[in-house]
Amino acid sequence: MTLAATVASTYALDVVAAAAGVALVASGLLANVGHQWLLVFVAASYACWGHGLHAGLKANQALLTTTGTSTNLLSKAAYDLTRRRTGSARAARLAAAAGYTTAELAKEAPYYAAAFGTAVVSDSVTSREALVFLGGANLAAALYEHGLARLTRAFLDRRRGRYASFDTDWVPQDYLDGYYRTVEPDEIETIAFFVDAMRHAERGRPVLFFGVGPTLHHVFAAAEVASEIHLGDYLPANLAEIRRWIDREPGAHDWRPFVRHTLRCEGVSHPSDEDVAAREDLTRAKITELLQVDARHPRPVDRRYATVISAYCADSATDDRATWQLFMRHISGLVRPGGLFVTAALRRCRGYTVAGRAFPSADIDEHDLRAVLQADFTPRDGSIQVRHTAQDDAHGYAAIVLCRARRRTRPDHG
Repeated sequence: MTLAATVASTYALDVVAAAAGVALVASGLLANVGHQWLLVFVAASYACWGHGLHAGLKANQALLTTTGTSTNLLSKAAYDLTRRRTGSARAARLAAAAGYTTAELAKEAPYYAAAFGTAVVSDSVTSREALVFLGGANLAAALYEHGLARLTRAFLDRRRGRYASFDTDWVPQDYLDGYYRTVEPDEIETIAFFVDAMRHAERGRPVLFFGVGPTLHHVFAAAEVASEIHLGDYLPANLAEIRRWIDREPGAHDWRPFVRHTLRCEGVSHPSDEDVAAREDLTRAKITELLQVDARHPRPVDRRYATVISAYCADSATDDRATWQLFMRHISGLVRPGGLFVTAALRRCRGYTVAGRAFPSADIDEHDLRAVLQADFTPRDGSIQVRHTAQDDAHGYAAIVLCRARRRTRPDHG
């Protein structure tokens, strides 16, 4: 997609700029302008081109961070390579800007060669006409950059508008019916990973689950480790669904298949109905708080935890990577120094469907996750794994990213 967009963009820019330069020369509008004023015109045309370049650069950055694609191949290559080698989002953005600017400057070379080369080898074109051509080409290039930036922004705006709203369109029961009637491949992998992660958690301390939705399938793995379990979510309707299960209300979702799988992952080869019921009772007893939280806030909860678990939360709340990064920093910031952060995300997913409604996903991968965590978490004490689930046709993704990481024990200034 990036290659095709780059070729199309370059061709269109060359056609528009060259045609404008030739047309300005042919019009004779600047034929009688003094040489000094002609130089002022050319300088002004470069200022306009620089302004257009800035607009195009900002739009390209938004396109890259949101979708991973670009209208400039060099910019994308610099962005991806820097992100993989350094893990720094800021360095990747700077590299993308350098790549974009370099490519756009290189596109100026043919205009110089065409204009002044022709003036040197032919008496039919003067150096004055070459300057007029160059100024006209610059102005057209500026207009083109602004137009491309507006089209890119419009595309991103339409892309954001195609998703349903969590505030008005989310129905917890539809989500539970669509995804949690059986233990599907992604949850087989996720629960097994979380069970193993709990072996690295500090026992006898409260555990926070951030962004649980209306679900409890990951919570059962923490019941024997945590002194208390605190469940946080943005939507009151999701917390109400959890409360129904805690209170054993008729019609509450049946989580027993997930409890059974959790026990198997813990080493119970054939969990009995009594084993399942005992884990459910223990989990109910350990859940002491249901918290309404908002990942947009720098400190969504007024405390820090020895263990924070956030599965398919930040990546499934937005289609914007920059917003996902912000959410992840806020969520992972709830882990105290030396504490454990456990998370899971859909890999390279742009959206998922609940009862016919499309909800966003941030289209991130293991490199994005490593980059957002590396500033505060020690890589050698954590692990990031990719598990392929072959669920693309059913749910819109074919792999998941699983991670556990320990926060550095440097002094806490929060």
